[in-house]
Amino acid sequence: MTAVGAIENFAKDPNEAAMREVVRAFSANECSDQDILHLAKTLASSGDCLVLPSEWPTADVASTGGPSSLTTLLCPLYLAAGNLFVPKLGIQGRPAGGIDVLAQIPGYRIALSDKEILEALEACRYAHFVADKSRTPLDARLFKFRQAIGTQQVPTLVIASLLAKKIAVSVRYAGLDVRVAPHGNFGRTWAEAKANASRFCAVGRLAGLKAKCWITEGAKPYQPYIGRGEALVALKEILGGSATGSLKAHGDICKSMAMNIAIEHGTSMAGHDAAALKIFTANLEAQGTTFDAFAEYAAKIEGAHTETIAASRPGFVQVDLSAVRDILGSLQANSAGKFLDPTGVILKCESGTFVESGTVLATYRVPEKCAEELRSVLARAIHAGDELSIPGVIEVING
Repeated sequence: MTAVGAIENFAKDPNEAAMREVVRAFSANECSDQDILHLAKTLASSGDCLVLPSEWPTADVASTGGPSSLTTLLCPLYLAAGNLFVPKLGIQGRPAGGIDVLAQIPGYRIALSDKEILEALEACRYAHFVADKSRTPLDARLFKFRQAIGTQQVPTLVIASLLAKKIAVSVRYAGLDVRVAPHGNFGRTWAEAKANASRFCAVGRLAGLKAKCWITEGAKPYQPYIGRGEALVALKEILGGSATGSLKAHGDICKSMAMNIAIEHGTSMAGHDAAALKIFTANLEAQGTTFDAFAEYAAKIEGAHTETIAASRPGFVQVDLSAVRDILGSLQANSAGKFLDPTGVILKCESGTFVESGTVLATYRVPEKCAEELRSVLARAIHAGDELSIPGVIEVING
């Protein structure tokens, strides 16, 4: 069956067999750029599409997945600080995806009507909401199926899913943070990632969008706070001006991505740090909560970090981010209910740093029932070893 035939069958009756055929057609590279666009439009039109005033410059920055990245949380704030409108539609299910993180804040409403989205955008130029039965339902359904059968790393399907969410909410400038990593779904090597990024931009152009990609090294942590609640702690530090080290560096990169888009639109980024904090506070209020509720929850997460991982020997800090990501996702999936957040990690030493025996490498929080399992997994994933590995900085040649 052709890709077009698989899409049409899926749109008529989105059962498991139809979804499997779509995945097969796109996994086998039997699809053209037009086929990817056709799937993106089918996913977008499977629910209500948001119509915004034509004079509003709309933009968003998505990502290809990475448990230590804050791109989808910070970039919308800096875009809005640059006088762009950011209607951000997300899908539940990532270990620390933007919508999964914000859903942790007590009172934060992620299911919004068109009227509520418009009100939030008018209040602060930013609204963050979830795909559901009324908005891109086939995208959410296909994503969940891909998770179940282990096909999240099919780039053509990733492109269609990302663009579907932009089309559905009238985003006209689509930025994408492409992470190169073993767990990345847009390429495990720089060459693969560059090829898929070029294709994303090409299909975006066909859809009438202006698209831009940034490719970053995602095999090692971007910053120390890994987990849904932990991302809120990181967000509080960055917006409060207390971030240091790799956390500050990562925040600056997110800011640069947003500035790059804003400058192309001729908008000013002066005073963007203060403006981002103001926009975040206004967004919290527009979506049902307060900055105090956010800050209190972030403090609660920090206080729950009672367990530690220490180096058992001198050596260089090794962090297997794929393993950390897998255990976070596994515990989240095994928890009852949506958007639950049973565990998270805060790294205390940066990857590649030399440490002495006994140095605390990380802290974590965990439910008592799975404390032993998590302790053993994290001890293997975060440890001191002989290898010095700083991707993009040092290349070791053994002669």
